[in-house]
Amino acid sequence: MPGVRARIGGSRLRRWWSGTAVAVILLPVAVVAPGNAAATPAPTTQPYDFSREKGKALGTHGPLPQGFSRTEITVKFRTERRVRVRGGKAVAGNAADAAALTALLDRYPGMVIDRLMTRSEQEVAAEQDRLKKRLGREVADLNSWFVITVPHDIEGVLAALNRMPAVEIAQARALTRTPSEPLRSHQHYRNAVGASTGTGIDADHAATLSGGKGDGITITDVEGGGDYVPNPSRLPGSLAASDGHSLMVTAEAQPTVWAWGDNSQGQLGDGSTTSRTTMTQVKGLSGVKAVSAGDGFSVALTTDGSVWTWGDNSKGQLGDGTTTTRRTTPAKVPELDGLTVTAISAGRDGHVLAVLESGAVVAWGTGTSGQLGNGSDTNSTTPVLVTGLSDVSTTPGAIAAGYGFSTAVLTDGTVKTWGDGGFGQLGNGQTTDSDTPVNVSGITNATQVASGGGHSLALLSDRSVKAWGLGVSGQLGDGGNTNRTTPVPVSGLADATGVFAGTFHSGALKTDHTLWTWGDNGHGQLGNGTPTDSNVPIRSAIDTATAAMGLQHTVAVLRSDQFRAWGGNGDGQLGDGTTTSSSDPIVPTTLLNVWNVCHEDLAGRPAPYGPPVWLKPLAGDRCRPGDHGTPVVGITSARDDNGVGMAGVAPHARLQLGLFAANGVAAAVDASGPGDVILLEGVGWTHSAALGHRNYPVEVFAEYYTLVTRAVDKGVTVIEPAGNEGNSLDSTTDPFEPFTTWKPKPDTGAIVVGWGEPPGGTACKPGHTPPALTASVKATHGSRVDLQGYGECAATIGTPAYKNLTPNETDPSKQYRDNFNGASAASPIVAGAAAVLQGIAKQSGKYLDPRQMRDLLVSTGTPQPAGDPRHIGPLPNLKAAIAKLNGPTGPIASGIAGKCVNVDQGGTANGTAVQLWTCDGSARQVWTMNPNGNIQSYGKCLDVTSSGTANGTKVQLWECNDSGAQQWTYNATTKALTNPQSGRCLDVPGSTTTDGTQLQIYDCNQSNAQRWTIPA
Repeated sequence: MPGVRARIGGSRLRRWWSGTAVAVILLPVAVVAPGNAAATPAPTTQPYDFSREKGKALGTHGPLPQGFSRTEITVKFRTERRVRVRGGKAVAGNAADAAALTALLDRYPGMVIDRLMTRSEQEVAAEQDRLKKRLGREVADLNSWFVITVPHDIEGVLAALNRMPAVEIAQARALTRTPSEPLRSHQHYRNAVGASTGTGIDADHAATLSGGKGDGITITDVEGGGDYVPNPSRLPGSLAASDGHSLMVTAEAQPTVWAWGDNSQGQLGDGSTTSRTTMTQVKGLSGVKAVSAGDGFSVALTTDGSVWTWGDNSKGQLGDGTTTTRRTTPAKVPELDGLTVTAISAGRDGHVLAVLESGAVVAWGTGTSGQLGNGSDTNSTTPVLVTGLSDVSTTPGAIAAGYGFSTAVLTDGTVKTWGDGGFGQLGNGQTTDSDTPVNVSGITNATQVASGGGHSLALLSDRSVKAWGLGVSGQLGDGGNTNRTTPVPVSGLADATGVFAGTFHSGALKTDHTLWTWGDNGHGQLGNGTPTDSNVPIRSAIDTATAAMGLQHTVAVLRSDQFRAWGGNGDGQLGDGTTTSSSDPIVPTTLLNVWNVCHEDLAGRPAPYGPPVWLKPLAGDRCRPGDHGTPVVGITSARDDNGVGMAGVAPHARLQLGLFAANGVAAAVDASGPGDVILLEGVGWTHSAALGHRNYPVEVFAEYYTLVTRAVDKGVTVIEPAGNEGNSLDSTTDPFEPFTTWKPKPDTGAIVVGWGEPPGGTACKPGHTPPALTASVKATHGSRVDLQGYGECAATIGTPAYKNLTPNETDPSKQYRDNFNGASAASPIVAGAAAVLQGIAKQSGKYLDPRQMRDLLVSTGTPQPAGDPRHIGPLPNLKAAIAKLNGPTGPIASGIAGKCVNVDQGGTANGTAVQLWTCDGSARQVWTMNPNGNIQSYGKCLDVTSSGTANGTKVQLWECNDSGAQQWTYNATTKALTNPQSGRCLDVPGSTTTDGTQLQIYDCNQSNAQRWTIPA
């Protein structure tokens, strides 16, 4: 069941649905002896109580310093108060708590409250119950966490929330940044320990082992920062909607156009015919002042008065003199070149109107009902002059193209119509068509018009609205459902400043910026939270600056310059990344993708790990070469099997992508399971005049502390960069006071990463003098920093701005760099190492617990040089970690001279015979003695066939499954390998010396047939 979102407006809470359910399978966790990591606070039986920080920690009170949002608050309600948003209302165990929250929200119209988690309340609760049973302790209640968007006075809202008894903590949301990259250099982070070009993590050794490329593990990169689609323009004409797509003009100095929804005819203008459920930029357009949309095509008006069209052209609606099937990018209407157009309108039927600065009107496209107004009923592929019109208003909204008919406002306030009149939509008291303009009866003071599927609206100078034409869905707003051949007043509507017409629904904007809607509501296009039609205006759910209406949906820009959409969504025309309709306003996705997954070293990743998966749909191009996210996943996940570029540390790991700003941390926790790795590529930050900028691991903040703790409880390893500002996390004078507010908290179990110096000398950085593995002067450091990675010299995938390894390459998908640096580079190196170890551990059928992972990497890593005062911990040493994880590796020699335990023909299929063979040093005779009692080769285990216990039962290779058939103990005195389940020993039948003899279990007898020398 999807998660619940609720919008608060006035005294009402309204609900809509978003997010997706994610199934999580809990797997057993391996037990590994702890290493020598520095002591950290142990988990407690109760979740951390944040109330002790309420009103004290930065972000919980005003004045807010830099580094905190001015519009978003994360709030944790006390678990026992059971505060929730259900059925569109605030509820709580105590009615007074619900009343207090509702009263606060009433004081801030337009405030929005969202659940923090993406999954449903029931799913989150069920997972918490499973974790409590498995861990034997209480876990954090994620259903009591919410995100509140505040229109203004965030400090006042914070103070009010933190005074409420039901609130455990309210904190302005921390603004995360991707760690900066202050340096440029080269890289050798994959090197073996002690290599002549510098010590690395020995990723190449791990890659030779089964699972050693991160096989079966998911890495989720959650990026801080983020880019957005530019803000929408609030001017009239800046939005457009039709049957299945939407258009938006931006508020930039040179406004561009973004589009989303159905693209089967190229109407999104991005050069493709691929439909999009999130925004994509229309190519080649800037300086745009207005847009309009018909069914399958689009029109734009630029500030120089030129008109551009794209999409379907089967009826000549692109105005280029052809009926070319479609055009996927904009082009000028050639016959209007040199003329100045002041207003445009596109009809759903396929005709277009344009007002010239002279007051004349031209039309083109479909003309079968006379809607071109030139005295004919034929289509025209080029603009034709509408007969007898020379004084049409040149202001926005002066022209409107309906379905089969047209409407125009003249400078004297009268209204002219032409085309189909079958429903009375010409407003002249008739139901006959007219192929030239006729007068609308009784209107002499109109300032704006809008036309839909068979009806029209006119805004009058006294701010009242009249309507005429088709009325079957209540779209005339006069309280009835009948057609009107002459204008009638819209019931109860005054102080209007704008009108909008969808195919069967209508809207008006009032002076107080409220949006009122009426008519067809079958898909929730009226935006009032119901699917019920209305034949009189009803207030929509939000305050609006401008709007547009399509066949079954509505789009709007708020006074706050935010964008909203509601109604039908079958083609993704609401822009939220789904095709789910909504009767309440929803927030379209405006965050842009920051990973170039089209890069040659990321594209085409084969099964089973496959292509990257976005946790939530993002706007923009999936090939957009983000300068941070792209190189990060290059380090973790670049392909090693395509003969180009370089290899990621864990190239076979599945890859998920998310953004902090899109609730990506919560989504990552929901979408990850035991053994997976979450890389939080963001840091918290703040600034003081005395101490300058400071960086912090994101778990310093209450929201992320809770989410990281939950991930670790689930068995997910979390990697956090410490930061790049050189500050100490042990400082007792830091303005954020992490020493007093963060360090005393129970250990989350995450791995905090600092960035160390790479090897010096010409092989990496000419003239570089700091000793390798010492902390950079820019590295955030402290006792809670666990591990380090190269903070310079990290070679990875490049982008147009950083491509020094391929300086002459112009294709962003073939560019590389060797200068990625800072905590940005160090953290994915460690994340890749963790995925590699989990992939190897998985071959035994188990995963490492996150704390065991941290202890293993710390205890086996290449140490930071003694005497370095800035603690960042050791560099991972995968070879040493694997040896400690798996135990010794090598041949198992028989007491029968010259013979070894051998995998038949090096096979890897379940059931492959394990046999006696002359020792030859080949891979089929290499075995790993795992600490958990398994003996492995080729990633599978030495197994007693069918879990048999009888003498003579053969042994084989089989998928590791932790069963008794795969457990073995070794007696160093007798040199026997015993299977405890059967109590019998590994045996050579009849003490034969014949190569190819399949081994068996047999009563232990200490003969040479049962004596084995194992790897030490």
